[in-house]
Amino acid sequence: MTEPYAVPVPRGYRVGVWEVREPIATGAFGSVYAARRTDAAAGHLPETAALKFLPTGTGTPRQLAHLRDLIEREVALLRRLRQPRLIRMYETLTVDDPARPRLDGATVLVLERAEGSLSALIGAAPRPPAGPALLAQVCAGLAQLHRAGWVHGDLKPANVLLMADGSVRLADFNMAAELEGTHAYTPAFSTPDYTPPELLWSEIGDRGRRIRPSADVWAFGVLAHLVLTGSFPLPGATPTARRDAAVAYARGTHELRLSPELPQEWREIVRDCLTRTHADRTGTDALLHRVTAAAAGVSGTAGFSLRARARTRRGVLAASAAGLVALAGLAYGVV
Repeated sequence: MTEPYAVPVPRGYRVGVWEVREPIATGAFGSVYAARRTDAAAGHLPETAALKFLPTGTGTPRQLAHLRDLIEREVALLRRLRQPRLIRMYETLTVDDPARPRLDGATVLVLERAEGSLSALIGAAPRPPAGPALLAQVCAGLAQLHRAGWVHGDLKPANVLLMADGSVRLADFNMAAELEGTHAYTPAFSTPDYTPPELLWSEIGDRGRRIRPSADVWAFGVLAHLVLTGSFPLPGATPTARRDAAVAYARGTHELRLSPELPQEWREIVRDCLTRTHADRTGTDALLHRVTAAAAGVSGTAGFSLRARARTRRGVLAASAAGLVALAGLAYGVV
């Protein structure tokens, strides 16, 4: 372990039927550890899992309330929705250990164990030929969320998990919100590169920021462009510069900068995701139909295994142990 963990948990620590193994990730929203099941009688649970420890918090009452809201959002969605393209939560636990004040009272989410995240593949050379197939699975996950009446609110490569069999799961639902008619309310926090321009200057009320499913569609457009070309669809060397470009684009003083590397069959898809106004964006079901058709037109595998590309990734993503922990952290929405 090369950095302080938000929730430090010693190797071998037991919580429920799980024994903590090596650390996977840490960040402001918690720490994730690999775990193995120790009770043979609990055969309904997998042999291995990822334990996401959410901090009890020592901040102000407002900070603690905010943290609790984030926890409740993720738990509520994962308890209620069981869909093929959403990460599975097996159970939730609460640590009861007064002898360890930093652990006592912590909420633990027992999640499916992933191989890594889509972030691990961005910028890899050569780009994975299964990129279109991965995007089709991401879009299917969004469609499943939206049909169930939820908005993700923070779609980005870090929150797209890659499983051992090459399939995709959406994860990190701290910002997810249930629709109330056409809108939902989400915390005033997001990743600028994937935030639609209308939310960059939106009003923030007592319940947070109003958000529509079209915000996820915008994020998907950015994600698709990044996966297929390795670049963002708006100019700028930093997130701040790209945020300013998004605002200028929404005001009509700037244009999209679609890469010439973006395949022709994807250009209109990305454009229709990244319209200036939310009302002009394509709906999720229509988007899924188009993305599935575009992905089917590309030869290559239907999935993508991180293990199969380990040799290539070692050359491109050579990193220190600390870097590998940070990379894995992208896979569970804690950074």
